[in-house]
Amino acid sequence: MTCATRARALLIAAGKIVVTFLAISIVVSQIDFSFFASHRQKLSTFTLIIMLVALVSQTSLIAGLRLKLVLDGLKQKCRLRETFQVALSGFFFEQLAFGFAGGDAMRLWLLHQMDVPLRTAVQAIVIDRFLGLLGLFLLALVGLPSLVSLLTGYDWQTVVIAGLSLGFVAGALMILALVNFARRLRHLAFVAEVVALVSAVIRGGGIRRRLLAAFVLAVLTHCMNVLVFFLIGRDLGIDLGLSQWFLIVPSALLISMLPISAGGWGLREASFVVALASFGIRPEEAILVPVIFGLGVLAVTLPGGVVWLANKKRSSGKDLQATAEDEERLANAHDHPGGAASGRPAAERADGYGQQLMRLG
Repeated sequence: MTCATRARALLIAAGKIVVTFLAISIVVSQIDFSFFASHRQKLSTFTLIIMLVALVSQTSLIAGLRLKLVLDGLKQKCRLRETFQVALSGFFFEQLAFGFAGGDAMRLWLLHQMDVPLRTAVQAIVIDRFLGLLGLFLLALVGLPSLVSLLTGYDWQTVVIAGLSLGFVAGALMILALVNFARRLRHLAFVAEVVALVSAVIRGGGIRRRLLAAFVLAVLTHCMNVLVFFLIGRDLGIDLGLSQWFLIVPSALLISMLPISAGGWGLREASFVVALASFGIRPEEAILVPVIFGLGVLAVTLPGGVVWLANKKRSSGKDLQATAEDEERLANAHDHPGGAASGRPAAERADGYGQQLMRLG
C-alpha cells in the first residue's frame, strides 16, 4: 500500500468522523432539555423503560430482521448483525435528512458497501419500505372511519360505506391502470424489473413466506408504537383508552412519513394536536406526547452514527487487505510460474486485480 493510498484512507476516515459528530450535534441541538425536565416527574420509570426497550427493538433488532428476511427472499444472504447495523444507521439519518428518503439512501449505500449488488439492494429497500407503509396504512384504515366520524360528526356507518365504495372503485381503477402501464412500458428496464419481482413473489413460496414474516414484524412495530403512546398519555393525565389511541397513532404517524421534514418533526406534532382535539385535549397537553416520543426516537438512534462510521472503517480495511492479498498472490505467481497460481488464466488474474484497484478508487 502506497503512502498516497494510506493518506487518502486517513483523510476519508477523518472526514467521516467530522460528519458524524456534526450530525450528532445537529440532532442533540433539537432537544429542549429544560422542556423535557419540567415534565420528567410525570413519567413513571416503568413507562420510560418500556418506551426505550420498544424503540430500541424497533430500530435495531426488528428492523434488522425485517431487512434480512427480505434479502433472504431475494436470495442474498446477509448476517443479522450486518442488517442490524444497516437498519440502525438508516434510522439515524432519518432524523437528519428529509424523513425516510435520507434513511433509505443511507441503507442503500451501506448494503452496497457489504457487496450486495445494487439491483438487489434497491429491491430490498423498496420492498421493506413498502411492507412498513402497507402495515401502517392498514392500521390507519381500520381506525379511519371512527376517527373521521369524531372529526366531522358524521355517523361512522355512513363513513364506512362511503369509504368502502370509494376504496373499491379507486382500487379497481388503480389495478387496471397498473396493468395497462406494465403492458405498454414493458420494454423499459425499470418496469421489467418490477414485473419480474411481482411474478417472483406470486410464484415463489419461499419468498412469500419471508415477505409475510417481514410484514408481520412491520405490523408488530406499529402496534408497539401505539402502546408507547398510550403509556405516555396515561402518565401525562390524558384519559384515553388503548383502542382510542389505535384510532389516532397510525394515521398521525402515516402523515409524519411525508418526506418534507427531518424525522417527521412538526408533521407528527401537528397531526396529534388535531386528532386529540376531537377528544377535548388542549393543544399544550396534546403536543407533549409526540414530543416525548420523538425525543425517545432521537435518543435510541444516536448510536447509529457510530455504527455507520465503524462500518465504513471496517469496509475500507477489508478492501485494503483484499488488495494486499491479491498483490502478494500475483507476485508469487510471477516468481514461481510453475506454482498453483500459474494455472489461473492471466486475464482472470488481471481482471481480479483491476477490480480491487477500482474498488479503492
